[in-house]
Amino acid sequence: MSFVNLQFWALFLPLCFLAYALMRSAGGQNAVLLLASLVFYASYDIKYLLLLIGCTAVSYLGGLLGKRQRRIYIAAAVLNLMVLLVFKYTDFALGSIQSLTGLNFSLPEILLPVGLSFYVFQSCSYLFDLYNGKLEAEENPINYGLFVCFFPTVVSGPIQKGRELLPQIREKRQLRYEDFSFFMLCFLWGAFLKLVIADRLALMTDRLFQEYYDYTGAVLMVNSLAYTFQIYADFAGYSYMAIAVSRLFGFRLKDNFRQPYLATDIQDFWRRWHISLTSWFTEYLYFPLGGNRRGRTRRYVNIFIVFLVSGLWHGAAWSFVLWGGLHGFYQIAGHITRPWRSALYDRLGIDRFRAAFRLGQRFITFSLVSFAWIFFRSENLSKALVYCRNMLRGLAPWALFDGSLTAFGISSLDWAILLFALGLLGLVSVLREKGFDSGCILKQSMAARALLCWAMFIVILVFGAYGGEYSASAFIYAGF
Repeated sequence: MSFVNLQFWALFLPLCFLAYALMRSAGGQNAVLLLASLVFYASYDIKYLLLLIGCTAVSYLGGLLGKRQRRIYIAAAVLNLMVLLVFKYTDFALGSIQSLTGLNFSLPEILLPVGLSFYVFQSCSYLFDLYNGKLEAEENPINYGLFVCFFPTVVSGPIQKGRELLPQIREKRQLRYEDFSFFMLCFLWGAFLKLVIADRLALMTDRLFQEYYDYTGAVLMVNSLAYTFQIYADFAGYSYMAIAVSRLFGFRLKDNFRQPYLATDIQDFWRRWHISLTSWFTEYLYFPLGGNRRGRTRRYVNIFIVFLVSGLWHGAAWSFVLWGGLHGFYQIAGHITRPWRSALYDRLGIDRFRAAFRLGQRFITFSLVSFAWIFFRSENLSKALVYCRNMLRGLAPWALFDGSLTAFGISSLDWAILLFALGLLGLVSVLREKGFDSGCILKQSMAARALLCWAMFIVILVFGAYGGEYSASAFIYAGF
């Protein structure tokens, strides 16, 4: 079950909301939501429900017992991280040893539980905050269970911190029309990104990242750009829907994306992309390593470590490690060359505040990010390198106009829909950058809001790409 599944809309969400609305206390509301969250997670694979409950119980008990001895907080966090290491990295570690040593032994087939990286990191953030004295331990097991298992965020985030979400859980939430209006608007925008853009682009990228050796450089460049927009529309779409469903039940979650492809440098990109994960790594890894307080060289080492770990968090493969390393290299290179670039701009009389200059910065940043996504999407490092080689060899730009781009399941009509949808995404991004957000729309009349929501619903219904038997593609980040 997922947010774009018919079962979610026709059965799960209405029943959950009805039971929630009948509750007269925060405890009753939380019990309903916790039960619903366990059912929601079990719908993906019931055998991993015990793992979710086990990780939740370890961090809950660690939080209580750590009052007597603070080291228990760290022990509980290590236990949760060990679960992540075993399930996510055993195959990767043994496969790497096998490749390096030439030994021949069978590898275990360990399936990755959905959302494991997200709920383990959320549990660890709670324990780290307890250790650092930023939070009081939650004694109510239902409250804490809801904090970890909350169904809008358990699969793909945004990753929540205890000091932000637990105070909201402890209080009774009121059902408000304003929250319902926000839910409709934000959810429909997320569904538009997912069903109209991401799932339509997946028709091309899923094929070309498998059959890249048959196509010219121009087609592969278009495919890499397609994936750049696909992963944003897919993951941001999920985040918007998660934030919207949370608001329906009275919870206010922070934005997880803020126009990342309008970033002017890589550091700015990571302030805008997957904000909850960036915040987690900054607070719980970068700062404990010393941050920027121990000299320039140590700062660069810390940045590189954080991005390597970020790459591994996203996937157990050397291609993910290289993806993280590329972003670390981009950011370090940006820091090192900043004084030289500033001196060059001054010598050439370039006004760094002009729109044309900032547009150039955005183009360069977007190009670097788009190139790195190739390593993120490819099955392994060797395929990523071959993809890059083929993309840069034999450009053949005429392939863009001879019908080749309609040979991957995306018709001419689909391309027209995509271009319109991407244009709308660009317009909305620019407006949000200038301060025009959902709050401005919610200030309009009820009739105007209803008309906009109906228009969005019809567009999604008519132009969405629903896949085989009207089943939307799986969310990309649910696999992490």
